[in-house]
Amino acid sequence: MEFPADFTMKVFGNTEINLEAIVVAAIRAHKVDVERLHIAARLSSAGKYTSLTATFHVESQEQLDSIYRELSSNPEIIMVL
Repeated sequence: MEFPADFTMKVFGNTEINLEAIVVAAIRAHKVDVERLHIAARLSSAGKYTSLTATFHVESQEQLDSIYRELSSNPEIIMVL
């Protein structure tokens, strides 16, 4: 992958948490331009889980890795892809 680049990340969590706020805060904390952030949410068929697809612009592999580590270490998040 060449940087800078747009990247799409999927994040899964329980519906009762504000998953979008967690994802936006993590991305913003790593100096990503949130004006270029696009998020689409989808509920599971039973409505228990939410999946977010976040597309954003990253400047480096290190920046991307930091976002991934922060999100995947959050106990409220089930999975990050």
